[in-house]
Amino acid sequence: MTANSLVSLSNDLASLVEQTGPSVVAVHARPRFHSSGVHWSHGVIVTAEHALQKDEEIAITTQAGEKLEAILVGRDAGTDLAVLRVKDLSLPIATQRADTDYRTGDLALVVGRNKDSVNASLGVVSSIGGASQTWRGGKLDRVVRLDVALHPASAGAAVVDAAGQVIGIATPVLSRAAVFAIPNATVERVVQALLSHGRLRQGYLGAGLQPIALPQHLITSLALESGTGLMTVSVDDDGPAAKAGLMIGDVLLALNGTPVQRPEGLRPLLAEFVDKPLAAKVLRGGELTALEFIVGERPGR
Repeated sequence: MTANSLVSLSNDLASLVEQTGPSVVAVHARPRFHSSGVHWSHGVIVTAEHALQKDEEIAITTQAGEKLEAILVGRDAGTDLAVLRVKDLSLPIATQRADTDYRTGDLALVVGRNKDSVNASLGVVSSIGGASQTWRGGKLDRVVRLDVALHPASAGAAVVDAAGQVIGIATPVLSRAAVFAIPNATVERVVQALLSHGRLRQGYLGAGLQPIALPQHLITSLALESGTGLMTVSVDDDGPAAKAGLMIGDVLLALNGTPVQRPEGLRPLLAEFVDKPLAAKVLRGGELTALEFIVGERPGR
């Protein structure tokens, strides 16, 4: 690479920071350290949930140095996202990349903000995976790992591509080994849920379930997709499972056509079907039967 090429690359990166910086704010919600937030839609700031150590007296600082009060709309530890609302916010809204055709190896520039200045970290998309449940219990529509040294104030910062479009929100807490870009699809889903309900609604079946291995003869004779199911060991009175006719001893095999193998794996799926019907395939007395749950919301949420 020639000296001119390096100068050109340097100028291009600085221009990307200048382009994205006005949409990124500093978030003041913990002592000593700031985090970052992105102006996602009009008056709505998205930031990292883990960096909010209080629910009140939160403020943001804009590129112009203006300090404004921010109201916490809601937070979701599972995806490490929180939504703030700021009145009369006149910042540009971050340009979000609509497609998902970025690739492993693409440049990833993390743009955050300190109290007094913008900050930036350069890296690459190190790997891309499919939908996954985080160790905190949230659902990511894609797993986007970054090879980047994150600035201390950049939790909740914008992750932008080489065209200056946001591909996600930076978080260091969803993996011990890598910084993640929470993808736009996940951010938008969580933002809409928090704006509508103030929380991500948690689905509730009202049944105690325990993994069991199925006998080989049943797997073969019934052409089952999996050798594992969830045996029903308890059913709550008047819960969705009881109303659907689920009985103790029934083995839940699939929900919405997807085999189920672990109770904790049900959480993201149930969250998508709160107050909606959910088809279930159940093994009862050695025969297959179909049930339909109207998924409830977990009590106390």
